[in-house]
Amino acid sequence: MISRSRILDALLAALATAVASWSVAGLLQGREWVWPMLTGLAVVAAVGILARAVRLPAWAVVTAQAALAGIVLTWIFAPGHHWFGLPRTSGLETLRALLGQGVVTIQEESVPAPATAGLVFVVVASMVAVGLAVDAIGVTLRSPALAGLPLLVVLTVTASGTGKALSPQYFLATAAVWLPLVARQSISTVRSWSNQHAWSRTTTVTGPAETVVERSTRRHRTWATSLGVVTVVLAVLLPGFLPHLSPTTVLQGLGRGPEVASGEVTFTETLDLAADLGSRSNQPVLRYRTDDARSAPLRVRVTPLYSDGRWWPVVRSPGTTTAEPPLEPVGGPEVERDEWSLTVVLNELKSPQVALPHPLVEADFGQIDWDLDPQTGVAYVRERPETYEATAWRPAGPLPEGIGEGPPPDVVEEPLLQVDVLSSDLVVPLATELTAGAENQIQAARAIQGYLRGPEFFYSLTLADPVVGEDGRTLDPISHFLTTKQGYCTQFASAMVMMARAVGIPARMAVGFLPGDREADGSRTIVRADAHAWPELYINGLGWTRFEPTPGGRSGAAPVYLTEADMDGLTPATPEPTVEATEPPVTDPRMDNAVGGSTGSSWFDDVLGLLADVAPPLAILLLLALVVPSAGRWRREAGTRAARDDGGRVEGHWRSLVLTLTDLGLPPPVGATPRQVAEHYRDAAALSGAPATAMGRAAARLERARYAPGATEVGTMAQDVGLVVAKVRSALPWRARLRAWWWPRSGRDQIRAMATRVADLGRARRPVRPGA
Repeated sequence: MISRSRILDALLAALATAVASWSVAGLLQGREWVWPMLTGLAVVAAVGILARAVRLPAWAVVTAQAALAGIVLTWIFAPGHHWFGLPRTSGLETLRALLGQGVVTIQEESVPAPATAGLVFVVVASMVAVGLAVDAIGVTLRSPALAGLPLLVVLTVTASGTGKALSPQYFLATAAVWLPLVARQSISTVRSWSNQHAWSRTTTVTGPAETVVERSTRRHRTWATSLGVVTVVLAVLLPGFLPHLSPTTVLQGLGRGPEVASGEVTFTETLDLAADLGSRSNQPVLRYRTDDARSAPLRVRVTPLYSDGRWWPVVRSPGTTTAEPPLEPVGGPEVERDEWSLTVVLNELKSPQVALPHPLVEADFGQIDWDLDPQTGVAYVRERPETYEATAWRPAGPLPEGIGEGPPPDVVEEPLLQVDVLSSDLVVPLATELTAGAENQIQAARAIQGYLRGPEFFYSLTLADPVVGEDGRTLDPISHFLTTKQGYCTQFASAMVMMARAVGIPARMAVGFLPGDREADGSRTIVRADAHAWPELYINGLGWTRFEPTPGGRSGAAPVYLTEADMDGLTPATPEPTVEATEPPVTDPRMDNAVGGSTGSSWFDDVLGLLADVAPPLAILLLLALVVPSAGRWRREAGTRAARDDGGRVEGHWRSLVLTLTDLGLPPPVGATPRQVAEHYRDAAALSGAPATAMGRAAARLERARYAPGATEVGTMAQDVGLVVAKVRSALPWRARLRAWWWPRSGRDQIRAMATRVADLGRARRPVRPGA
């Protein structure tokens, strides 16, 4: 009954699932999910043990496990909704609501996501389902090797969510529990053969069943160990080479509409920046040519609305406009402009959205109808244009005096100056301190931008752990970013928008794409991973102006705006500055670990660097390790090298056979004849069939070579010796085979003989002293 229950196997399966869940801890905040998960896994293991003990069929075992584990989860997550322990309909409705809440959290929250009740339920239910699959496959169905697939799914989802190669500790810890399960069940299966009598009629049994089974067990254990080692090594190394999804959402892509799957790309209607900016896909979105050497991001949407820790889209009503500042600057001196243009030759952005430079001068979409919001400069198209052209402008030189001076226009609406209430206690004093010496809006904006691009801030796709404020509550997203100084473009842009508003500069959030990578033909290609967010500030006399607080490795050089007053402070030797600094080639935004403040390379790169450092001494050690095996091979082949006729070659092959079997732990009896040696090897190695026949044939050929010289041919001597050696070697454990190869007795004897020969040579050359 105990053997049928497979208690130890069930415990190993549950433990393997629990260990695999260790990696999930990085995807959400807190540890509220751990004990419910362990309870569910314990129920799965206990029910499985009892069900197998009473000989239930496999489907009944799995059904019982799923049913009782599900009931226990309702006790935990829907208490008070039961009738004699069974869940009522209201309890199931509670679980359905928790599932919906968990899905919303997965769609909208950044990693690590807050441990809402819904997300905890989703994680616990998912891990219990994985545990059920591991137990069903590995224990009930007795296929533990396949049970590694559900465990791999857990590790893969975690690696995808973190956006970088998963640390080897998670793979090694899981393998440390999974591999014993594989080895235990596999070996127990082989040992059960001794109790069965379904031997093939073509199989020759050369000894007691227990002896045969023990040899098979050793071979199976060797195979399982080798397979396990290879599996773990690949699991540790391969993540360093594989692409990873973005960690900006727990599971990528759920926030997008079903139309996106067709190949078109779009920003979500809810302006869910975690989903919009989360893709690491290399799917092309735009390909274009431009006459601008510097290029600039292409804007798709803007919004001034921020509340509850996120940005919200502006509801656009046809035929109406808002009272925010218009597209063209109001008041102030005239600004000299430079125009630049682009031609889009590939467009996969779904209508009505379209990516355009800003500020826009004109655009040509052919026969497709389009309109431009006069307040925001955002364009909308009736259908997706495959190609189109656009022209934009930028200031041509130093900005004239008066730019950025004075209060904002009277038409500015409240949302453009509204500071987030939750973060205002931190944002307002910080912005006031940073802009204390600023004389106009340009200088104030540059001070904020420079602070956020400074060395204190750390660009990372993974947000820092939650921080509890002085009031005992978890900090809001903006305060959390300004405190931890770690985040990606959304956090940098949001912080600058709020700090600009805090000092009286109207500001809003813009979303679009970075300029993309330059191709060999001079065109640029934008992929989904180039999605980006940046702040736009309304500068008096200049209008809506782009700033770039995100560190340069992600977004390139920040735009520089200098007034004539700023020019007066420059030394004559300083070259005349341009309005916008020449941007270096756009860094691939997928290389996010290399931007300012980052830790640089991942653990995998560190391992490669370490291997490069230790490679020379390892090569020397490898050569030294090959000395004894090489000496052994030289000694075993000495007879065939020195042979001058067939008789000598037969003696050489026999010598090789005896030395090789001695290395494998089967030395010949002293003073025995070839026929007696053959009998000894047949008995000691349990040779039968073809190997036993080959052994007798080799001994007979040696006797003819010794006692009837000139009448012997080599024939199949080499093949017979090889067959015997292969049979003996295959029956040994891998440790014995490794020892025979790396530390053979023949090699040690050869080195000892060479050392003795050198010593004798030295003594022969030593002069004899008179009278000695």
